Amino acid sequence: MRLRRRYGTTGKRLLGVALLALVVGTTQAQAAGELAGTWRVTMDFNGNQMFATLTFAQKADGTYTGKWGSDDLSNVKFDGEKLSFERTMQMGEMEFTQDFAGTLKDGKISGTIGNDQFEFPISAEPKKAKSPAVGQWDINFNVMDQEIKARLIISEEPDGTLTAKWIEEQGEHRVSSVKYEDGKLTFTRQSTFPEMDFELETTYAGTIKGNELTGTLEAEMGSWQANGTRFGTPLIGTWELTSDVEQGPRTTTLTIEPDLTGTYAFFGSEIPIRNLKLEGNQVSFGAEMGFGDQGWRLDFAGKLDGGTLKGQMSNPMGTNEVTGKKTQAVVAPAASIAGTWELTSESPQGTRTNTLKIKPDMTGTYTSRNNETPISDLKVEGNQVTFKVTRSFNDQEFTMEYKATLEGNTLKGEIITERGSRPFTGKKTD
Repeated sequence: MRLRRRYGTTGKRLLGVALLALVVGTTQAQAAGELAGTWRVTMDFNGNQMFATLTFAQKADGTYTGKWGSDDLSNVKFDGEKLSFERTMQMGEMEFTQDFAGTLKDGKISGTIGNDQFEFPISAEPKKAKSPAVGQWDINFNVMDQEIKARLIISEEPDGTLTAKWIEEQGEHRVSSVKYEDGKLTFTRQSTFPEMDFELETTYAGTIKGNELTGTLEAEMGSWQANGTRFGTPLIGTWELTSDVEQGPRTTTLTIEPDLTGTYAFFGSEIPIRNLKLEGNQVSFGAEMGFGDQGWRLDFAGKLDGGTLKGQMSNPMGTNEVTGKKTQAVVAPAASIAGTWELTSESPQGTRTNTLKIKPDMTGTYTSRNNETPISDLKVEGNQVTFKVTRSFNDQEFTMEYKATLEGNTLKGEIITERGSRPFTGKKTD
């Protein structure tokens, strides 16, 4: 890592903040031997867990480009196993360059980043999409003309197993056998009502479309329509936060996931937020950071108003006004999109059938006439799917954009090119 001073000097406070940013690494990838894709790094620094995102793309000539968060990387080199790159970041009057050297083996990236004076280990695995079922759901149903409201909280274990809690004013409830596949959610609920000395077992079967849940609770004594909506939808997404600090306006990113976990971007690092609360339109959360033996905490309290967020961010050095705007709505990616698809379309040359393969980490490839190409910009919002395929012919690149609706094991949409658009259909083969 190299340090260059520009336009004069800066204070110790800025230098300390900069050094903290240097210890947070990120890396992203797709599978063993494949660099293109998105990688997630988890790093423990003085007891504080930090994350980062690194994205790689392969160009037509076989070389790679990359991004560390939103910053472009330079000198990305990958020979099938060894990986190196440089990342330059500027803070105020200071400019820093980080050097990474490592390997990609067995689907994992490992290496070190730093300079001649200090280095930090980094390890990364492909970033995996969470199940669309994960999150908090407000459930409503009626039993004997009595309206019952409940909160269903679905979580995902590291191995992909789903677990859930059912919270209701009356009774004690235990949820088991939670499964989600092809848009369908099922689970079993064991309920105990001590005051009535009564126990009840029910099963649930429902369908998730975006932020809506439609389903039925069934028991021996009958069945009840039990529908729900995802709690926290106005807050879920990516926010661009701007605060006025001593050095001038500073912009960073806040990301809230469907399960109401989140991260706060700090000079390319992603710091987990804690104690997120949404009560009406009031929002609060905290984040813990540290450098050396020193640690500090950020606390935000503000008001949510549609696509804007306004409030105050407090830290040991004072309080700053913060304004935010939502830049992207985050909906849990449809896990059912992962798999192998046959895409069929009509062209002047006749019927064409190509193969699309999407991995659980939301990276994929497109194969046409035995030529395999990585897809890019894959997005799944509810049941809407988009991605791009860029190919080269006679030293020229052309891009096809796919837009489709996901319905179970079928895709229906259009292919958009410079020459126009044409419809296509897709069916899942595995």
